[in-house]
Amino acid sequence: MNIAELLKKNIVMIPVVASLVVGTFTGVRYIVSLTETINKNKAAITIINDKHLKNQIEYIAIIQENQNHLLLNIEKNKGNTIITNNKLKRLDEKIRQLEIDFKNFLIQKIN
Repeated sequence: MNIAELLKKNIVMIPVVASLVVGTFTGVRYIVSLTETINKNKAAITIINDKHLKNQIEYIAIIQENQNHLLLNIEKNKGNTIITNNKLKRLDEKIRQLEIDFKNFLIQKIN
């Protein structure tokens, strides 16, 4: 048998084998392309997540700094309130004592 006879007997098989070879090559190329796309997307997602995480950490740091500043102001105002209340009590006591002294003075003047 020579090649010509083999080709005549298997003429139907030639397109089938050719389509199998081309289909296999196309499928492999598609899978490789899809794998590359997935890997690129994973890398992009990782970069985005890292930036997002960094931004969130910076935002949390700013919020904590603001919170600490507010807590400091609250404590400062509490201290100022305590001091002011103490001064008001002392002033009230002094005014009462002055009233008593003034009444005593008036009583002594009258007598």
